[in-house]
Amino acid sequence: MNRRLLRVGVRLHPDKGMFRLHDLGADPTSVQAPPPPGTDLVSVGYDQMWIGSLQDDVEITLLLEEWDAEPPSSPGPWEQEAFSELYLRGAVAVCTATGEPVLHGVRLAGGVGRYHMAVRAQHRAEMARLYDGLLDRFRDGFSPEFQAALRELQGVEHYLVQLWPAQPPAPPRVIPDLPF
Repeated sequence: MNRRLLRVGVRLHPDKGMFRLHDLGADPTSVQAPPPPGTDLVSVGYDQMWIGSLQDDVEITLLLEEWDAEPPSSPGPWEQEAFSELYLRGAVAVCTATGEPVLHGVRLAGGVGRYHMAVRAQHRAEMARLYDGLLDRFRDGFSPEFQAALRELQGVEHYLVQLWPAQPPAPPRVIPDLPF
């Protein structure tokens, strides 16, 4: 039976409509870095990925899970899904597009290696529509009414990122002591 080893939930602002999940040593300007996702859900490089949102003024909720093997199908009305692989050196981090750390160096029980990733999203299009509706209803973005309505939208857009080792760990190799 597959086991969940880690679950971390955070809220963050997807600056410029995206946030980055990456290895601690990943350089967002390297040749192996992916381009921004645009309106796609993900854009993947060797050791990092951009996850896209359709807005950037409302906090989103991110749930990050590590599993020892492929997780069971995730319940819920996920509107979009993407599957990929990343190379991680035993830890994973999340930051905003401007580089602000959100999660820094969450240790992975699976250690160093390639990881399968499942990224699932819900309420992306709905949040963009609701936020546009706020801008149409309120001309002053600093008014108490606008701010109260904006608080109602915080954290509604959800992302679930599940990762598990691409290859099951090899059994430990025991080398017997040999007499000389």
